[in-house]
Amino acid sequence: MQKMCTSCGNEFEITDDDLAFYDKASPKIGDKKMSISPPQFCPECRRQRRLSWRNERTFYKRSCDLCKREMISIHAPDHSYPVYCNPCYWSDQWNPLRFGQEFDPSRSFLQQFYELYQQVPQRAMVNENGITSENCEYTIDVPFAKNCYMCSGMWKVENCYYCRICDQSKFCVDCEGVKLGSELVYDSVDSQKLYRCRYMQNSENCSDCIFGFDLRGCADCIACFGLRQKKHNIFNKPYSKNDYKKALEAYALDTHAGVERLREQYEKFIAQFPSKHMNLQNCEDSVGDHLFHCRDVLGYVCTNSEHSKWIERSDGPVWSYDQTQSGNPQWCLECITVDNGYGNICAIYSNQSRNVLYSENCFSCESLLGCISLRKNKYCVLNTQYSEEEYERVATAAIERMQSDGEFVEFFAVEESPYAYNETNAAEFYPLTKEEVLAKGWKWRDDLPYTTGQETVAWESIEASINNLSDSVVQEVFRCESCSRNFRVVAQEFQFYKDMGIPLPHACPDCRNLARLARRNPQKLFNRICGKCGKSILTTYAPSRSEAVHCEECYLSEVY
Repeated sequence: MQKMCTSCGNEFEITDDDLAFYDKASPKIGDKKMSISPPQFCPECRRQRRLSWRNERTFYKRSCDLCKREMISIHAPDHSYPVYCNPCYWSDQWNPLRFGQEFDPSRSFLQQFYELYQQVPQRAMVNENGITSENCEYTIDVPFAKNCYMCSGMWKVENCYYCRICDQSKFCVDCEGVKLGSELVYDSVDSQKLYRCRYMQNSENCSDCIFGFDLRGCADCIACFGLRQKKHNIFNKPYSKNDYKKALEAYALDTHAGVERLREQYEKFIAQFPSKHMNLQNCEDSVGDHLFHCRDVLGYVCTNSEHSKWIERSDGPVWSYDQTQSGNPQWCLECITVDNGYGNICAIYSNQSRNVLYSENCFSCESLLGCISLRKNKYCVLNTQYSEEEYERVATAAIERMQSDGEFVEFFAVEESPYAYNETNAAEFYPLTKEEVLAKGWKWRDDLPYTTGQETVAWESIEASINNLSDSVVQEVFRCESCSRNFRVVAQEFQFYKDMGIPLPHACPDCRNLARLARRNPQKLFNRICGKCGKSILTTYAPSRSEAVHCEECYLSEVY
């Protein structure tokens, strides 16, 4: 079935397998099956809508609306709804059912949900600092962690700063998708089991490597591509141990200028090699990019998934569609972070819950519709408690109203997000100007929490080598060479640079984040021809790009 997206106007396909999934995922309320209609939006527009409801990087200082203490929050101080610090949010001092409202069948259900949203308290930060995490106040969605700062969407981590999706790792800085036992890693992307590495991408089981793409089992290699089980290589050429050490010193990688010189040489060097059509490892019947141990999946940056489609940054989805940053969801559709959820639809941060629909921040719940901030509740609609029989009657009427309004199943509207577009993940992956955002009727915020023109030192006056800098540098305010915003280097971050011999970054954390994302291909599939054997392939490399792209068999014949 071919459909035209009601948002962007592009055509997209809905397969028979998709229709079968929507049929099986349709929720049952009592004895009545509430059929899910095929989506009206294409996969990219659906993703953009979800990401517009996720703020990972824009933090504000404000007061808790319950205890009044100052706190850090992803919610700006001028929002009308209350925001509670985490201790207050999880306390027994308030009851979210007190804000319940009766469903009015004469009005749009989602409009009633958005009205409820303006009344129910939200938690300041979506993290478990003080619960399963320690000293992780400035993190989002980072459980089972210790001593982390400005990280998001990761777990079982220690001493990580400015990272995302770096599960089960420690002492990582400025990394994206560096996982599974990685340690002492800087500015690397989509790799695993790295040790003392920097500027790496799509690599595994490497140690003491600097600038590498698709390296496996390598040690002490610089600016290399596609090597397997190699040591003391520079630009893919073997060196003796002594000559390697001399060359490493000559690069002066303890200085910003030295790193940038080598980066330029490295990027020209790897451009001559063919690219593999997709980065898939131990996968079966799967397409996308950066998939590990997956079967029958269409997704990006995911592990241990089966029978799922349009999933991203997730671990363990099974029979789930349109998932962002979720762990172990089953039979879930259009959700953000529904860890260990089952049968959830259009839910946000609703963990350990079953059959939760169109709800946010509901934990260990079952059979909810349109609820906010509930805990261990069941049979509620719009935060109103019902008996099981009453719930079935009200929920059925509400969903039937949504079906008649064309709202079931579509994710929450961008314009109703609590965040301005430029506060969200959507702005990272789908950048728009202020004028473009406002023309769509979406929100924009001019007063983002950053400063300019308050730098206390010029880059020219900073010692070139990190080895010559004193701890006093953490008192300075720097100017980003990319966007001119001010930023600081925190003490733990500076110690990491010092220990690893890495120069201070000359860009702010946000610009460093965008630079890492730019190293990845877009989350989109294109039809191309293998540059070697000529067969048709699916790839994340657009046809307009200049590099040669090979199917897996031809690529492996080049690197082995």
